[in-house]
Amino acid sequence: MVKIEIDPAAGFCFGVERVTENAERRLRAGETLFGLGAMVHNQEEVDRLQRLGLKTIQHSDLPSMNSRKVLFRAHGEPPSTYRLASEHGVEVIDGTCPIVKKLQNKIRRTYEKMERNSEQLVIFGNPVHPETIGLVGQVNGDAVVVSSINDLEKIEPGKKVHLFSQTTMDPDQFKNVEEAIWERFGRTIGGGKEEAFRSQCTICGQMKKRKPHLSTFAKEYELILFVSGKNSSNGKMLYEYCLGINPATRWISGPGEVDPEWLKNVYSIGISGATSTSRTQLERVREQVSRMISS
Repeated sequence: MVKIEIDPAAGFCFGVERVTENAERRLRAGETLFGLGAMVHNQEEVDRLQRLGLKTIQHSDLPSMNSRKVLFRAHGEPPSTYRLASEHGVEVIDGTCPIVKKLQNKIRRTYEKMERNSEQLVIFGNPVHPETIGLVGQVNGDAVVVSSINDLEKIEPGKKVHLFSQTTMDPDQFKNVEEAIWERFGRTIGGGKEEAFRSQCTICGQMKKRKPHLSTFAKEYELILFVSGKNSSNGKMLYEYCLGINPATRWISGPGEVDPEWLKNVYSIGISGATSTSRTQLERVREQVSRMISS
């Protein structure tokens, strides 16, 4: 008997679940709904919503969306997107995750209180990720984005640093960046490190719990199937972490990518995924594995 179990901590994060449920509810009620960008970094889920009737548009399409309903995804948008929508009579349905919205407000308030000549905002994040683009947009682009300790040369020496993070980044990498900034820039301003550096780990609480849980879950099985979109930065990070714990970890986007060869002589299989992977997708992978083993 082969044991096949789904990670109990896996599934959509709160923000993604909230926006996808909103979209599905409206579409099933017969509304005509447009989504600004991919609702989630998960092509299978995007395809499912499109089959229900969601029409995906890009920012360049907003001027032609007069009086139509456009759903903004959980990642958040810069103020310029809201202005553009308003100028063209778009009915915005704001699906921004409340945690992201809170971070946007926090960054904006910090910036408004800063002395621009002697202080700077630094955001730990992926510069091309929609959330980080939205965060930088809160301050009209006047922020430094670093994605690793290799980007620290972007930070201006002699200026006080206010450090924040994209909510879906790796907590361990954030700590590395935080410590590197502390050591490199913390002594450059008179008055000591405390005055020269303010850091807030604004990574989502659900993200912070995923790695500690995976460190236990991944050890319990001979094979781990990690399910996520290949364009999910969160998925890539968690997959690589899982692989480091269990070398028999395979990264798949859905049940169609399960290779029967992986299942030979394996008696325990764990299935996990990113915060952009639904429980339904994980269950479909389990069903596929069960069929392959039974055939």
